[in-house]
Amino acid sequence: MAVVTATGVVAAVVSVTAAGTATAVPAKLVQDYSCVFPLINADPIKITITADIPAEIQKGQATPAFEITSATLVSSRAAQGLGLVGAKTLEGKATADVTVNTPSGPLSGIKVENDVAKGDIPSPPADFTVVATGHAPSLTFDQVGDGSIDVNNISLHDMIARDANGKPVQLVAGKDTFDAACTLTSTDKTLHRFKVVDNNPTNPTNPTNPTDPTSPTDPTNPTSPTNPTNPTNPTSLINPTSPTNPTNPTNPTDPTAPHPPIHLSYGLTGSSSIKAANGTATLGGGIEADFDLASGSYKADLTLDPTTGKFSILGFLPATAKIEFQQVERTTGTLNAAGDLTAKSRMYVKLPEIAIFGIRLGGGANCGTGTPADVNLTSDGRFDPLGGGKLKGVYTLPALKNCGAFNDILSAFTAGPGNAIGMTLAKKG
Repeated sequence: MAVVTATGVVAAVVSVTAAGTATAVPAKLVQDYSCVFPLINADPIKITITADIPAEIQKGQATPAFEITSATLVSSRAAQGLGLVGAKTLEGKATADVTVNTPSGPLSGIKVENDVAKGDIPSPPADFTVVATGHAPSLTFDQVGDGSIDVNNISLHDMIARDANGKPVQLVAGKDTFDAACTLTSTDKTLHRFKVVDNNPTNPTNPTNPTDPTSPTDPTNPTSPTNPTNPTNPTSLINPTSPTNPTNPTNPTDPTAPHPPIHLSYGLTGSSSIKAANGTATLGGGIEADFDLASGSYKADLTLDPTTGKFSILGFLPATAKIEFQQVERTTGTLNAAGDLTAKSRMYVKLPEIAIFGIRLGGGANCGTGTPADVNLTSDGRFDPLGGGKLKGVYTLPALKNCGAFNDILSAFTAGPGNAIGMTLAKKG
């Protein structure tokens, strides 16, 4: 997400700046990385590093720091993921792993930290660029020869996504910051090549005296012109060769495969009131969702644990029912950047046992609704995919079937519309 933090990752890459009167030349490096972010997992970023660095550096002189500008292109997918959790800006730090190849040998393992300037996250989601600047530390070279600056990799850390009020959005549970490991996916690592030169130029040699001019020689008599030769007969034209058949064009490569869905796991608690039976049943379980970031939709496996409902038939007859749930198909729904979540589930409601005053009046392995109940839920307030949220809805409980001799009476006191359901989802892990 945030993917963008790499923007200044190399902003302070190395320390070879203008010394003396050396003339700086433009340096540029473009690198591609894949970074693993919270929520969206692996996502690409493209960094363009630019700086003015001297082509020659004097031996033995410490180089003052020079400024480097890095612009990172972040994907619309990252913008969408950040938008889903309410993030409006992104900032943080990035550390570059740098090698300075000197005439004396490589200086490897140089870690250069950069501050990533706060950047806006576009809404609606779109590709965006975050810019950062930094300064390199100072180095001194003790040997003349060729050198270069290589950027080997970057890591993003202490990144902060903020909401519209400037409050940090916790992309990692319990933390206001997050880290992202990045892997270089392109091949070019060299930002700049330079020469270390001696600061004591050698004395020029004394000029040599010019030699005396030689006397001109007498001109020679011109020779008689030779007779021109007869022109040769032109050769026969060569028959042109037959043109070769053009090769068949190659089939275009397949476009980049879509990103896999984001897997989200939640625990579930809640309750449902049964209007006709004048009572409630507690709910527990979980949901395993596969969220497609591009479409804003998901498919999920909903699990509801067996429970017991307590009711008051006719307002005064105490009744209990053991309740089980059998999903007909996967739960489906949507989630947008405003945090609005919808969920659609279809399930049979099973009643293994129904009792009044503790006396069993019905139930059994096949007792339950004759058709699936359609349960449609919407978020109650903003739903945070990284934390969870509350859901609510109202559904109709279909008529009972196969519940014994009192099936129709029991159905009359349970089936019907207006049954409220509320639940809270809490992200696992």
